[in-house]
Amino acid sequence: MPLIKKITDNDAIMGVWQMTESLQVLEEQYEVPDNERQTYTAFRNDRRRKEWLTVRILLREIAGPDVHIAYQPSGKPFLIGSDLFISITHTIGYVGIRLGKQPVALDMEYMSRRVVSLIPRFVSPEEMQYVDPDNEVQTALIIWSAKETLYKRFDFTDIEFDQHLAVRDLHVTQPAGSFVGSITKDGFHAEVTLHYSLDDDLITVFC
Repeated sequence: MPLIKKITDNDAIMGVWQMTESLQVLEEQYEVPDNERQTYTAFRNDRRRKEWLTVRILLREIAGPDVHIAYQPSGKPFLIGSDLFISITHTIGYVGIRLGKQPVALDMEYMSRRVVSLIPRFVSPEEMQYVDPDNEVQTALIIWSAKETLYKRFDFTDIEFDQHLAVRDLHVTQPAGSFVGSITKDGFHAEVTLHYSLDDDLITVFC
């Protein structure tokens, strides 16, 4: 079973699943309910169907069979059958879920050089100190993933990643570590502790 990581910390739990199964195997593991059949069949490719199925199999693995995912009009997920908060992420070959008694957020990114050309769009001049020229892809992706995590955590609209979201105290010297993320928009300001984890080709950031 490709549940490759399960982390419990304080009042939260996180699971990461590597999608190695075929679509047929996943469909055998999760029977799509009638009320979700239209949503599932509307997906245009097998990759999206595999992600959808794997998220629900992973949720069952860490929360039990009586907890189900629903969505707010904004698209943000919430749980039916549990008072826990949920955050969902997926990237090439992986899906992840984080559950917590307080609002949580999670983002995963597959290691790719595409992020380098996007640095000016999401890294502020002050944050360039955290982009290591000798480890550019990894450090830039941690910043990107951190800002995706902040975006999910606070659920604001019209967010500019280089203006409204910020990171500080990011020093990538170990496979896992912590730093500070913040959001400042329309008079609102908040800071949270973010955690990163590095696993070969996968970067995970969560709060």
